[in-house]
Amino acid sequence: MSNSVDNDVISAIYRSHDPINNFKIRVKLERLTSNALLPSLHRLKIEDDLSRLLGDDGKKLEKAKASRTETAQALNETKRSEYEETVIGWQQKLFSRFEFDTYGKGVSEGSTALERKYYDDIQKMKVNHKQPGRIFTYIEGDPHCFANDLEYFVTDSPNDDPSQLALAVDNIRRRGTNRSRLQKNNLINEKPTPSELREEHYATVPHQTMYIMADLSDRIEGASAQLVVIPQPPNEHVLCTIRVYSNGTLILEPDFNNGKMAYIVETGNVNNEVYHYYLEHGSTPINMEDLIKERKLFREVCLRQQTHLAQIVGNEFDSPPPAVLKLNVFGEIVSGKNFEYDDIYVYYCLDLPDNWYAEPTMIFSGYTHTASATKSTKHDDVVYYAHPFEFELWYKPSPGSADHELPRMPKIFFQVASQDSWSRHRTEGYTYIDIPSLPGFYDEEVRCWRPRGDSIFNELRRFYIGGSNELEDISYVSIPKQFESEKSNTPLSRYGFRTVTTGSLNVRLNVVFQSQSIAVEHAKHRTAYAANRYGFDAFMSNINSVIDAFQQAKKRALEVRESTLQLLTPKAPAFE
Repeated sequence: MSNSVDNDVISAIYRSHDPINNFKIRVKLERLTSNALLPSLHRLKIEDDLSRLLGDDGKKLEKAKASRTETAQALNETKRSEYEETVIGWQQKLFSRFEFDTYGKGVSEGSTALERKYYDDIQKMKVNHKQPGRIFTYIEGDPHCFANDLEYFVTDSPNDDPSQLALAVDNIRRRGTNRSRLQKNNLINEKPTPSELREEHYATVPHQTMYIMADLSDRIEGASAQLVVIPQPPNEHVLCTIRVYSNGTLILEPDFNNGKMAYIVETGNVNNEVYHYYLEHGSTPINMEDLIKERKLFREVCLRQQTHLAQIVGNEFDSPPPAVLKLNVFGEIVSGKNFEYDDIYVYYCLDLPDNWYAEPTMIFSGYTHTASATKSTKHDDVVYYAHPFEFELWYKPSPGSADHELPRMPKIFFQVASQDSWSRHRTEGYTYIDIPSLPGFYDEEVRCWRPRGDSIFNELRRFYIGGSNELEDISYVSIPKQFESEKSNTPLSRYGFRTVTTGSLNVRLNVVFQSQSIAVEHAKHRTAYAANRYGFDAFMSNINSVIDAFQQAKKRALEVRESTLQLLTPKAPAFE
């Protein structure tokens, strides 16, 4: 099929929960070139001359010569065939001229049920004096539809025949187009029956296909049976392909015109005629009364669903006490990469600063499983864990703390180690991450390091017999506990501590805050600015005023200092 430049043939995807039997499409086909009229008249003259030459001398011909009236009827039929419009429903069978002649010949003992059905339909058409037009369809079950919809060819060669296995798999894929919704419980069937295997183990989503075709062969179908017609092979072209999937998806190729230019198709025969056609949505629109009933029904269904969910969830949520912040952390150790040895596991633990509390039953530390590295596309040795962890913490400020005091956030320490087949353990790296002070989702990649030692023997021992330098206090990764407890102005110095950079860890965190102060602030200020403010507004409510007061006090102190220096500085004696 060839199409115009301004209206490319594209497919469209629609989704609907309405019955597919209500779907209808209107097809308008019109011939642009009318040069087939003259060849048809010339053919009539040739047929007349041949009939005279082939007849016996002095005897009347078996088939009478076509009269002028019959010729005029044939010409009118040709003129009417220049434009054709029809409305087609889903899986509605319209016969082509070739099918009308083939299936209308009769049935035999070896005929299939489909051939017998088509024969009965054609006989009814003949009784009602109906003839097939240029527009016809191939529906599910037709040999042409089955051959073109098969998706399991090994190559793209037109001579490639599908194997028996491909045909069987395609048959399984087509089953269950009207399947019911999946059940919510017992999703995994440990012992499926053979029938369940055939129904459930399909390669793709089950669907049905329908083709809207056009027979553009050059011949005249007159109403009179006395008109001689030269038979020609069918010249079929696909106008539209419709696929309907079991999940309510409808794929239309090409899409409706919707005010665009018409699609163009050429016959490709000797006359090389050009046709254009339009595709329009022809389904019956819903009236206002039914629309109101449908919307009312949807609202009732949604209300029942909300009521059911409310009964399951409930409305009694545990709220923290006043002036207390509740912090929930849902994390995941996703992966690690570029470590020296294989078979790696991760140890993690939570460090709580002052004024942070947790339930006694909460688990503060844990280990991941031991995983082997795999080669990725970026040439990195990646170790995948997907290990989840969860913390539920409470923050209550001390009585002497100011309202604007920002609490210190907890830290999560990580220690990466490896174990080989000889049970030799090696430390691969240390790192940590601060729990963010704003709620939300975080995807962090943290770098790791490990102690190196002062001698080459440490590395030799690590390589041959396993074991390596470790930290006695894992909090030394950030700020040691001992240093925080000492009230002195001594700076933290790690001079002389030798480390080696190793790999990195990918950690994901979902942080949730909950407090009554946040709820009160959110209720008071329902603007966009207040909606984007987070959990520490209650603790930082006076931070701006404190900073302003500090700046003003600093400015006054500088002014007093300058004035005092001017008073204390002796004035130089004046010489005349």
